[in-house]
Amino acid sequence: MPKTKKVLKRITAAVSAASMISTLAISAYAATEERLIGYLGDLNGDMAVDLTDVSLLSDHLLTQQPLTDAAAAFRADLNCDQRLDARDFTLLKRIVLGQAEPEGLYEEVEVPEPELIEPPIKVVNPTLPSVGETNILMFVVDFPDCRRGNSFTAEEILTRTFGPEDKSDESYPLESIRAYYERASYNRLHMNGDVFLYEAKENIENYINYPKIYTDANGVEHEEANYDGTDKLLNEIMYAYDSQIDFKKYDADGNRIIDTILLALPEGAGEDHWWPASGAYYGRRYFDGVKGGNLCFGGWDLNDRAGFNSTWTHELGHAMGLPDYYRYVNYQNTAEDEYGRGLSGDAGWLMMDDAMGDMSAFDKLMYGWYTDAEVQVYTGGTQTFTLQSSEYAPNCLLIPRGDINNYYSEYFIVESVTPDVNNTRGTSYQKLFPLFHDSGIRILHCDAEIEYEGWWGPELKWNNYGLNYDDSNTRQRVLRLVNNFGGLFHAGDLINNSVKGFAWYDQSGYQTVDPNISITVDSYQNGTAVVTVAPKG
Repeated sequence: MPKTKKVLKRITAAVSAASMISTLAISAYAATEERLIGYLGDLNGDMAVDLTDVSLLSDHLLTQQPLTDAAAAFRADLNCDQRLDARDFTLLKRIVLGQAEPEGLYEEVEVPEPELIEPPIKVVNPTLPSVGETNILMFVVDFPDCRRGNSFTAEEILTRTFGPEDKSDESYPLESIRAYYERASYNRLHMNGDVFLYEAKENIENYINYPKIYTDANGVEHEEANYDGTDKLLNEIMYAYDSQIDFKKYDADGNRIIDTILLALPEGAGEDHWWPASGAYYGRRYFDGVKGGNLCFGGWDLNDRAGFNSTWTHELGHAMGLPDYYRYVNYQNTAEDEYGRGLSGDAGWLMMDDAMGDMSAFDKLMYGWYTDAEVQVYTGGTQTFTLQSSEYAPNCLLIPRGDINNYYSEYFIVESVTPDVNNTRGTSYQKLFPLFHDSGIRILHCDAEIEYEGWWGPELKWNNYGLNYDDSNTRQRVLRLVNNFGGLFHAGDLINNSVKGFAWYDQSGYQTVDPNISITVDSYQNGTAVVTVAPKG
């Protein structure tokens, strides 16, 4: 049979035979593909254009055996003029004689969603799901004595925060929280949002979370965290909107807890009490049968679109369960300090560290944005792996220390990083700047052990607020960058225990144990890397 033309032929209702060909409803986010369902000229529907079809069309034109099947008549109309005549017969003969190629007929079908791994981060009980459809409830709040420096309407703010992707926008890739997460998750998280405006009844001072002071049995004063202020503000807002909003809409998993509420305060709220944060609602009041869960709150300038969106993208990352990767105390953010403030240098840009850049492969693994097949695992001996840019393809390489234990263990993650998509630019003081200046391989040292009896229940054992965490920052952390301050790895590089940070933790929590393997970057071209992992020789 002649080679088929690479033509996509849409079958529409305008053609009388279209009703004979099934169509599928395509969901808003589902991946689709074009499926070949036949050819023009294939009258008998056997997926071939041959002499049998010539005979059928000849009988029809000579009125010896009219075509009564609408789908067959549609396929016989080779010039698509909605009539069958000698011109169609001529075109059909040319195809059978090999003088022309048959034109394929296709329909668009939904590709089943791949079966993703169960998000490991669910063990810490985040209130915001990291996969599927979520709805974020955002209240933009003014106070009598502290107001926004803009007059954006709720609709305008919604477009600026949860609007569709717009690569031409000057704030890209931070043009929209929703668009950022669509790209980061490979369209596996669809973060929708609704925006409402509210003016508080009292001055901003009356909603501050001042710590509670108490004296213990030895007469020593202590500070205790207090969230009465934000609880008071949230209760006030929800009472005001109770008759207008069905709050159940924002409980995606049906556990009677609103997944996340975002309280966006004016930029003048100040850093001392209203620096952006993600925390919990501790009140007990229910509205429409649900109550507040996670709260993201703080002040930021809405005129700074990229900065505003990066702030809340980072905080919503906490709502889905991941911690900050930067140190809170005892750090020096200099190249001389081997521990740094976070993941440092040209390879260290991450949303959960710097509030800019893409999510790391570790984050994407924890959030459940990979299938099992997309997580390549080193199992020993000499093995070679191909890695594509994490910006375009869901994939990574995991090198476990021992039992993976459902990813709640110690391992290295290797990924290809390119300065594209969510890694295109970062933002600071309303100015955008390039992040990664080149492409290459990044290796992360991950320790995702779980402490099941942490401060608030199950927690990542080595997070900054963790029950077991050492504030010197010199021992176990959830995430470290191999070759911190040293940049990405490139073709020809050899990574072994001589590279800073390429070591397992010892019993005291220090990186001293030689992994006894080496990683060679065999090649790197256009974001695609070939790496070989082998026993240390």
